[in-house]
Amino acid sequence: MSKVETSSGNVYDDLGFPDAKTMQAKAQIVASMCQAVEAKRLSLDQVARALGATENELDRLLTGHFQAYSLGELGRMKKKIQKHTET
Repeated sequence: MSKVETSSGNVYDDLGFPDAKTMQAKAQIVASMCQAVEAKRLSLDQVARALGATENELDRLLTGHFQAYSLGELGRMKKKIQKHTET
């Protein structure tokens, strides 16, 4: 029989990450970036150019490899994407 545990609402906390709140905040920012890109049907190339990044860097970021980025960096990227999608 399997044991079922109720989530705390933060998967990073549930997994024991020491910086769980920060990780969740970063994940939420990246998720909103993904939503903006998908809503406007932008290519990775378009978004990468707007951010001054490579497609590979952007792809890694949007697929969950955001630990190396600060909350501030992610917030600035999100604003650039939102500004780019307004046009």
